[in-house]
Amino acid sequence: MKLNEKTGLYENYGLWHVPFWQTDSFQLGLKIAACVIALLVLALLIRKYLQYCKRKKLPVWDQALADIRQLKNDQKVSAEYGKEFYLAISALLKKYLHERFGYDVLGKTDAESITYLREHHADDQLVAELTTLLQGGTVIKFANGQAIQEQLEHDYVRAIAIIQRTIPEEK
Repeated sequence: MKLNEKTGLYENYGLWHVPFWQTDSFQLGLKIAACVIALLVLALLIRKYLQYCKRKKLPVWDQALADIRQLKNDQKVSAEYGKEFYLAISALLKKYLHERFGYDVLGKTDAESITYLREHHADDQLVAELTTLLQGGTVIKFANGQAIQEQLEHDYVRAIAIIQRTIPEEK
């Protein structure tokens, strides 16, 4: 056995090399990098959540009016889409009444909704207009084409008027 002059040790074993990825400093750097990435992702998620919370939602009546006007933009206010129009108007008005007044009309038939509204809503004229509108779809099925188009347009305007009538006055 030979004595190594530099180290003063006998050379019975070869040199031992530790790869860089097994060093303590590399492991520490890796942990720090993981923490920084996790904090950045968390910061981005918090920012997106705060933006979502700050986003101003439309009032219920404005959303309902926008949905009804979208029917006109989609050209559903025509005789060929009469059934779809009345299904959509009925669903939109029921959703609006539920969100605006808390009425339990979602999932009810038109007749059940009308009965419910007669019992729970104070404005009889509004209930009468809703009744005319909700029952209008059955009349349309048996009318001629010109009458259908006029009735659809009239009910479209009536639906907008019902919602506008229930918008609360600003103080």
